[in-house]
Amino acid sequence: MAEPTQVIVELIKGLIERRGDEPPEITPESRIAADLDLDSLELAELSAGLEDAFGRDPYSEGIVPATVGELVAYFG
Repeated sequence: MAEPTQVIVELIKGLIERRGDEPPEITPESRIAADLDLDSLELAELSAGLEDAFGRDPYSEGIVPATVGELVAYFG
């Protein structure tokens, strides 16, 4: 299985780049909505990407991680 931190960071960077923005440094403390500015559609795409990569994701289970670190911990 792929390493969760690397996969999650790459998924988020891809979403930010696709909207035409330069991704900021993504750290465990980065807040998914406030710092990375992912909107609801991007969160849905992130959820689908996590499902593809890991076979599960927190969003479909009703868990909404606030930070990248919380998202990584879900897969830890």
